[in-house]
Amino acid sequence: MSTQAIRPTSEQNKIWQSWRRKFSPDASSLVPLVLLLLLGQLLIWTLATGLTHHAPDLDNNEELVWGSALEWGYYKHPPLPSWLLYGLVALFGKSVWLTFFAAQVFVVLSLWYVWRLGCEMTTQARALVATLLLSMVAYFTTRGVIYNHNTVQLWPVAAAIWMFYRALRYDSTRAWAALGLFSGLSMLTKYSALVQFATFFFYMLVTGHLRQTRIWRGIGVATGVFLAIMAPHLLWLTGQHTGEHGGPIGYAAHSLSEPMTRAEHFGVIVDFFTTSLGRLAPMAVALVVILLWTALRKKNVSATPVAPVSSIASSLRPDDRFFIVFMALCPFVLTLTGIIALKAPLVSGWATTFFLPFGFFAFWWLRAEDDKALLRKVLIVVVVLQILTAVGYGVARGPLSEMTGRATRATYPGAAIASAMQQQWHAHVAAPLRFVAAETWLGGNIATHAGNDVKVVIDGDFKLAPWANQADVEACGMLIALDMSTDSSDELPPRVIELLSKATWSGTTQLPWTTKADGPLVTIEWGIIPPQSSCNIDKR
Repeated sequence: MSTQAIRPTSEQNKIWQSWRRKFSPDASSLVPLVLLLLLGQLLIWTLATGLTHHAPDLDNNEELVWGSALEWGYYKHPPLPSWLLYGLVALFGKSVWLTFFAAQVFVVLSLWYVWRLGCEMTTQARALVATLLLSMVAYFTTRGVIYNHNTVQLWPVAAAIWMFYRALRYDSTRAWAALGLFSGLSMLTKYSALVQFATFFFYMLVTGHLRQTRIWRGIGVATGVFLAIMAPHLLWLTGQHTGEHGGPIGYAAHSLSEPMTRAEHFGVIVDFFTTSLGRLAPMAVALVVILLWTALRKKNVSATPVAPVSSIASSLRPDDRFFIVFMALCPFVLTLTGIIALKAPLVSGWATTFFLPFGFFAFWWLRAEDDKALLRKVLIVVVVLQILTAVGYGVARGPLSEMTGRATRATYPGAAIASAMQQQWHAHVAAPLRFVAAETWLGGNIATHAGNDVKVVIDGDFKLAPWANQADVEACGMLIALDMSTDSSDELPPRVIELLSKATWSGTTQLPWTTKADGPLVTIEWGIIPPQSSCNIDKR
């Protein structure tokens, strides 16, 4: 074969150079580069977890259980995350990797909106610098593969902050309507969106916007759209009872009513701050590396003293600097004020969306010099750290835990358990398996691998599983399962224990938890209540 045959033609070189320029930091528009980076993050984290985890995270698994049916609300939270996962399952089927993929989809979507907000204040390059640094915060990486209501809420809150900025700055009716839309989606994700709404209100109060008639017209537009989106869920809420499992409001009230002494409460707040700082630390590390790199480069290039260059923050409008600081700090202040006043519990994950503006704080540290050179440095540092973090996270929780015999959620043999339970079912029953009564973790692992038609009766309680009609379950039978493993941290639901005592057939199955020869075992006590001749669920 001649060398001419394998040598790229001039036309091919032109096409390649054209594509390189399109995705270069020097491009006139950075949209292609931003999309490429977001796609890269999505793929890296999906592969790092999907290829190494045998089971989803606890919250991911819970959403798979809830997402088996479309409801106007679920016993803990509003419905949007479960609806979104329902759609993905309809497209791809139930699987472990899908939950990690879904979580990262909404992480990168939130980063897109943060970048768009940054572009309103400064150049595309500087906005991308802030967005890349933000992507290192744990809620976008190691916590960003956890598909729960906190993670899913990142994107509508990010979009709402962007639309709030545009609505105030440009008095755009479209922006006010979009603010109402994204605020409604935020609320349908988790009621903690109220903190963000309060932040918007206090910002307008402090800045004097509430004294302007045009602002109240815009608020009216946003409120109308918000209520239109929320109406069906609000109607559903009126039919919920009070108490721990009396719908999302009852669950939220129960979660905030845990009795504590002042000393215990102080410890909770300290733990919240230390955990939050730990999850912010990767961004700080990336920023320090970039600052050191810049300082060393300047020192090596020239020993001649040069005039100090002002920070990027100084080039922003004063209103924009205040907007960043207020949007970043006010949710923390409001949350802590309420928690201290109520002496209520405080979970670090509740602050997931509070960190969305934090990437812009780098503007106070970074100098307003060559935007393209700065962007290249940030790209190199962040991409390297993202890859190392993703690979390290996947290996540590997957293969390394397997080899050392660590009994973790990630190494839980969900597929093997589901196969063993199905074998027991089919050994005794000719009809297909439709219902599993179990705690959410075990039941979800079985249902994920047993097929899309298998529903979980959470804790054996039909109030928690509206997708499982009690008459259908009693007619079509159920598999009952309890995880009795020594290493299991899940509680044994009393209703499931009661159902197990009524089973026609029962037994115990043991499986290795990891690949280590003398590693821990999973012990499942199971029972079968067989279907009756009246079962006609397949004929509907």
